[in-house]
Amino acid sequence: GHKAIVDDYPGVTRDMIECNVTWLGKSFKLIDTGGILYENPDKIKQLVLKQIEEILKKSDFVLFVVDAIAGLMPDDKKIYQYLKQSNKNFIVVVNKCDNDKLTNNANEFYELGVDKIFPVSAEHSIGLDSILDHIISLIPYKYTDKKEEEKKITRITITGRENVGKSSLFNAIIDEERMIVTDIPGTTRDAIDTEVVIKNKKYIFVDTAGIKKRKNINEKVLEYSIGRAFANIKRSDIIIHVIDVLDGILEIDKKILGYIHENYKGIILVINKWDIISPKERENLEEKYLDYIKKHLPFLDFMPVVFISALKKMNIEKLLDIVIKVENQYNHRVPTSSLNRAFNDIIYNKTVTGKSGHLRIYYMTQVKIAPPTFVIFTNRKEKLNDSYLRYIEGKIRDNFGFEGVSIKFKIKQKEK
Repeated sequence: GHKAIVDDYPGVTRDMIECNVTWLGKSFKLIDTGGILYENPDKIKQLVLKQIEEILKKSDFVLFVVDAIAGLMPDDKKIYQYLKQSNKNFIVVVNKCDNDKLTNNANEFYELGVDKIFPVSAEHSIGLDSILDHIISLIPYKYTDKKEEEKKITRITITGRENVGKSSLFNAIIDEERMIVTDIPGTTRDAIDTEVVIKNKKYIFVDTAGIKKRKNINEKVLEYSIGRAFANIKRSDIIIHVIDVLDGILEIDKKILGYIHENYKGIILVINKWDIISPKERENLEEKYLDYIKKHLPFLDFMPVVFISALKKMNIEKLLDIVIKVENQYNHRVPTSSLNRAFNDIIYNKTVTGKSGHLRIYYMTQVKIAPPTFVIFTNRKEKLNDSYLRYIEGKIRDNFGFEGVSIKFKIKQKEK
């Protein structure tokens, strides 16, 4: 609202005006200072200058407002130099761009040496949203307490059909780490979770009772074991899904892998009993598996695949390194500035034009880890279709990794 006194004489707004602004769920305090005139003997002016310097020291961000009608003035250059020297984070806002001609004139302010100017008309409320967007892109979301995030122990589940070697793998991991293992009663009466320390870090393996116990099993219990696997997946962070090298990826495996992906968990595919494949066949078979995944499970192309022998303790070390890597990615946070830099071309240029007008993406920010969750602010929620989201996801992965981790998106429509 128009809280400041607006008048046509320089230096009318003597008193500082403060207000709180909320935009797209983020809030900041805005302070309107008195105008700065340097060569002015007026005592009040000198006082204002001192006050402004004090406020600037405490501010995180400065909007340096210049006048499109007056053009670039000597005082503008001085203020610009002052802001530069004091290392302030600031943008140049060119006000009174009430028509195209004036907006064009505004380009004169590039002479100051800025990368980007923000032309606005305060009177006609033109261009203000781009400034608000810019300001809040610098404000981090209120995250869950960092300490809480650190306290959380990563939970791992080993899934897979019967006889693929889940219990041998679990035992191989414990042997590899020469670990004292602590059993913790799980959620249901016969569920047991196990604490294991891998590379000096504590992990919980979820419901290892099932892994330790189930040796031979009849068909009727199979359905139950899938239900149990699904429940365990839900309460875990990372899933190691095991298949038998000779059986390949069966329908039931696809079902489980799909469920892991839908629940945004870290995921590693382990192909066990690799020792029974003769060394000269291995390379060829490895190719076959990777091709199969590309073709039949394209939504999992970010999933690491490890060929092991649990029985012969082959590649267990490599698997554990991947577990640690996936856990890091699962808890990775991308700074908004890096994200917006990577997406510069689609955020600042109207790229996608459909039948019904432009799709604009205003900006993107990561709001959560474990799983990594991104919010995209756009003008047309319904136009951000799956293939475009896949494009965005691909770009995030190219720039920031996230190997072995499903990425979650939330799309918010921003009203004009």
